[in-house]
Amino acid sequence: MESAEWYETVFVIGKKTNAGTFDNENCKVFDKNGYRWIVEQQFYKRLEISEDPCKWDQVQVHSWMKWAKNEYNLTNLNITELTINGKQLTSDNFCWKIAGLENKSSNDDFWTHVCLLKTMHKVYTKQNNEECIDICVILNYKNKIEYQSVIEWVNNEGTFKIIKPNTIGIMWGLVKNNWRMNYNKMAAALRYHYGKGIIERAKGKHVYKFAGDIKTMIGYNPMDMKSMFQQESNQI
Repeated sequence: MESAEWYETVFVIGKKTNAGTFDNENCKVFDKNGYRWIVEQQFYKRLEISEDPCKWDQVQVHSWMKWAKNEYNLTNLNITELTINGKQLTSDNFCWKIAGLENKSSNDDFWTHVCLLKTMHKVYTKQNNEECIDICVILNYKNKIEYQSVIEWVNNEGTFKIIKPNTIGIMWGLVKNNWRMNYNKMAAALRYHYGKGIIERAKGKHVYKFAGDIKTMIGYNPMDMKSMFQQESNQI
């Protein structure tokens, strides 16, 4: 069964193990702002150490800290203070009151990286070049609400535009119980319905059009419905 939920301070979408945890090979990980994080394979290739930080010895923890110092601009960090192994590093009891970290904001990416090190037991890095997802919308994907922040009607002829493709792709994956689903796969599936009186591509990026009389299909003119929900949103 696919799951989408907060896991410590990160948002995870994927399959859970029998123990109730997430498997790194079968999930997608996002920070609280909706940016995706992935396992940093180059880190492991370059340093040739165990993938599970719990198994690191003191030398390997020191190597990780040297990497993190450069990756997260920890210029004042004194890594000689870290005389610990991986089990200690990932323990909930480990105190991070280390010289050079006292000015790091709780919102800093370094702390998300540390959270993933402890909870997912892998070295993750942030994907800044990807569109962030709307976590609030994804958590409410089963509710019958108007998703104006991710998709909107363009006209009364059934034309609509997908504003946040990554979010829509994930929502469709949850509906289909497939955590690997993304917008490109969803768009490819939609192409099978072209020319069948269901849906067509329209002019513009991420723009589609329902075939047939849309008012008959949904009971409203799309633009009237859009205005209605916008008015309700303004009153909240």
